[in-house]
Amino acid sequence: MPSSELQRLHKLHLVDTALHEIRKRAAALDPGRKTAAEIQALEKQLAETPAKMLQSELTDLELKQKSFEEKLKKFDKELYGGKVVNPREVEAIQKEIAILKRQRNDLDARILEIWDQLPPAKEQAEKLEKAISQRKELLVQAQKAALQTKGQLETEFKQKSAARPLLAKEIPPTLLSRYESIRQKHNGVGLGEVDVKKRVCGSCGTSLPTRTIEALKEDKLVTCESCHRILYYSEGVV
Repeated sequence: MPSSELQRLHKLHLVDTALHEIRKRAAALDPGRKTAAEIQALEKQLAETPAKMLQSELTDLELKQKSFEEKLKKFDKELYGGKVVNPREVEAIQKEIAILKRQRNDLDARILEIWDQLPPAKEQAEKLEKAISQRKELLVQAQKAALQTKGQLETEFKQKSAARPLLAKEIPPTLLSRYESIRQKHNGVGLGEVDVKKRVCGSCGTSLPTRTIEALKEDKLVTCESCHRILYYSEGVV
C-alpha cells in the first residue's frame, strides 16, 4: 500500500492527467476543416463550369440579335417607305442589310449551339450547387458540435483547475517540487501508475525490474528508469 504522501500525489496526478487530456481533446476539436476544404474545392469547380459563361454569352447574343432585328426593320422602312430614292443610297442600304443578315445568321447559329450546350452545363452546375449546399449544412452542424464540446471542455478544465491548488497544498514541498519538475518535462504527466499484471510503467510502457517492484512494495519513492516519472504502485487501485 503506498504511503499517504504518494496517495495524495496520486490524486493530484489524476487531476493533472485529466487536465492534460482536456487540452488534447480541445486541440483535436474539428470544426469541420475537411468539409470546409471540400466546399472550397466544389466552389472552384462550380466557378469553372461553363454554365455561367454560356448563360452570359447567350444573354449578350440575344441582345445583339434584338439590335440586329431593329436595324433591319429600320433599313426596310427606309428602303421601302419611299424615303430613299437615290440609287447609290439604295445600294448602300442593301449592302448594310446583307451584312447584317450574315451577322445575324452567324449569331443565330451560335445561339443554337449554346442552347444545345446549356442544359448539360446547367445540370452539372446544379449538382455542384446541391453538393455545396449539403456540405454547408454539415459544416454548420460540425461547428455547432465543436462549439458545444469546447464549452463542455472549458467547464471541465475550470473545475479541475480549481481543485488542483487544494490537492497540491496537502503534498510535502520537496515531493511536490520534484513532481512538478518531472511533470514539466513530460507534457504535464509526472507520475506513472504501474500496470501490476504486466509489471510495466503505465506512462511509458517500459518493463520494470523485480528490484523496482520490490522497492515499491516497501513503500519507497522510486522513479521509472526510462521516463524518470515517479512510480505509483497499488494493487487495489491499478
